Amino acid sequence: MRVLTIHSHHWRTILMAVALLAMLTAAACSNDDSPSSSDTTPETAGVSGFPFTFIDSGETAVVFEAPPDRIISYSPGATEILFAIGAGDQVIATDDFSNFPEAVLTLPKLTYSNPGPEPAVALDPSVVIMASQQEQQVDQFRELGMRVLFVREAESLEGVLQNIAELGALTGHRDEADALVASLQSRIDAVAEALTNVETGPVVFYELDSTLYTVSPETFIGGLLTVLKARNVAAGSTSPFPQLTAEALIAADPEVIILADAAFGESLESVSARPGWSGVSAVVNRQVFGVDPDVMSRPGPRIVEALEILAELLYPESFGGS
Repeated sequence: MRVLTIHSHHWRTILMAVALLAMLTAAACSNDDSPSSSDTTPETAGVSGFPFTFIDSGETAVVFEAPPDRIISYSPGATEILFAIGAGDQVIATDDFSNFPEAVLTLPKLTYSNPGPEPAVALDPSVVIMASQQEQQVDQFRELGMRVLFVREAESLEGVLQNIAELGALTGHRDEADALVASLQSRIDAVAEALTNVETGPVVFYELDSTLYTVSPETFIGGLLTVLKARNVAAGSTSPFPQLTAEALIAADPEVIILADAAFGESLESVSARPGWSGVSAVVNRQVFGVDPDVMSRPGPRIVEALEILAELLYPESFGGS
């Protein structure tokens, strides 16, 4: 496991190292060079938990002596988390797919896929957060002296909550992150409670595009359907994102169709016009709904909103839908 160290020029506070083995934790606690509380500036007052060690998805341990104050996020999910926990002022640039909340729209935008390091170097970041899409660029950025956290997207609701807690600890917003996690968990629990008496949910087809790519239960979105006890037409698929044939889809006879491609013109009317689809239960009963793919698939705080939206579409009688 590699270890990288970051020094911040604007933050001064040291307590106990987090996420290291007990040996390293003990060593951190014995550090005699920690500044006293009288050294704390108004901006850093109350920040604790540093030095902090973040072990990323590549098993690299990155040591932060204070919260990073110049963050570049190449991860839309991480961007949303950072702003949701009050760390938005520490973000200096994002990838060009990060579009929420509105405050990110004024930040410099960097290429999401296969980004070159030069634009990031020019911004002098204290840390760069990269996601799965940039995995091949991680070492290239590190070789130029940038501190990089490689953080794969969460694969479950639990994973999103864990990422929120970890980014809260990293940025010095642990309390805000813990409060957000508690709030989101309460909403997840409320959905689960409402479905206590549901044994078998509706048959669902989640459409990624009009060529009938969909999501298996092994994907993030598929996991949401599983939480909601839906019967995914792609269950048993050997691919995370299988492409179904029209014949197989019609035979599966989904009771609800979710259109993640609604922004591209797909709707109840267009689905009804597809050859052979007019008799599908979801079409007959007008249970075809468009959704925002950013909300549905982005592993950030809004994913609980996605769960609630899907719950209302699948069980309108239980969640106040029409």
